[in-house]
Amino acid sequence: MTLVLNTLESGDCSEQIKALFAGKKEEIEIINTADLKIMHCMGCNNCWLKTPGVCAIKDDYEIILKKLVNAENFWVVADTKFGFIDYRGKRVLDRVVPMLNMYIEFRDGWERHQLRYHPLNFGFIYKGNGNRELLEEWCMRVARNMAGHSLGVISLDQNEKEMPPETAATPIENVALETAATPEHIIIINGSPRVKKNSNTNKIIQAFAEGLAKAGITHKLYSLSNHAEWDEAREAFMTNDNIIIAVPLFVECLPSLSLEFLSTLPTERKQPAKLSFILHGGFDEGHQLRLGEKFLQSLPAQLGCTCGGVLVKGGSFLLRNRENSYIKKMTDKMLASYTAMGRSFARNGSFSSSEAKKFTGFEKNPKIGILLFNLIFKRIVKKNFERMAQEWGCTEQLDRKPY
Repeated sequence: MTLVLNTLESGDCSEQIKALFAGKKEEIEIINTADLKIMHCMGCNNCWLKTPGVCAIKDDYEIILKKLVNAENFWVVADTKFGFIDYRGKRVLDRVVPMLNMYIEFRDGWERHQLRYHPLNFGFIYKGNGNRELLEEWCMRVARNMAGHSLGVISLDQNEKEMPPETAATPIENVALETAATPEHIIIINGSPRVKKNSNTNKIIQAFAEGLAKAGITHKLYSLSNHAEWDEAREAFMTNDNIIIAVPLFVECLPSLSLEFLSTLPTERKQPAKLSFILHGGFDEGHQLRLGEKFLQSLPAQLGCTCGGVLVKGGSFLLRNRENSYIKKMTDKMLASYTAMGRSFARNGSFSSSEAKKFTGFEKNPKIGILLFNLIFKRIVKKNFERMAQEWGCTEQLDRKPY
């Protein structure tokens, strides 16, 4: 079965989408999500550690989950913004997390969560001026996460235009960075959908800001998880000259909540500004974050800013559970490294320094590391997740199949 989620407003292009699948032998079901109530993923991890396979958000997405269990091919239809999938399309992708479970394995040399059900092939159909190279890589990465293969990227616009070169994603080495004076005040935006109390991103920001403070730099923090702060955050973005947005990796790129906020920002600024990013993820490997990094590198020019670079690091999953003394000891070193990067940013005014480039750590797990994980550490990690789940009040197997 092939499931197609049309996230275009008012079910736009329905006939055109149907024509793409005309004559196919498999069963095709097209759902217009504009008719459904679907919220942003909150990143709460309940579907992994408290109610395995069942999302904590009670909206219409459960209808989609039940259909995905029977699907082999999965397509998302969406508009584009900043050359990438817009927040409506990303919202239905972020909520696919219950299709995986908490346990870790290596597939094709990549660190992954285990499948809860079966592999899913993934494809993307879009309107607008997409960065096709970026979208194709993202599509491949999403499919890999679900142990399937990429079905490809299709444009609905007959006269599709590529993004102009100045807004396309470019390697960090080729991004022009202004040699700014040491900033005196920085606006920091927490782009995580998690509430501040449970946000790993917030812990990273606090450690980073400690380094800024030691260098005499003040900051103002806004959290997008609190929608009441959006108006003030937008005004701060438009009127300050040094901004950092910190975000966790969600399904190979930014969370849909962050994308929605970014889409509300004016592109014409009241004054010049430098925009920098902190990007983190749960897995240790640096290459897991590189697609998100590419996208973030392309954003400043599209928002009327210069680029201050992207600070990239994995291994942040355990930060949420720092009330556990053992985990606190494990993560103290990581947070101390973010404090050091705060001091580095104060000196350099950007993430273009050699310290920032080395900060990511190893790009990919070495073969010996994968071997040791499979022989020894896999069972230890599994037991630690099960113990964590018990502390969260979970009474089910973490790999249960509720649908």
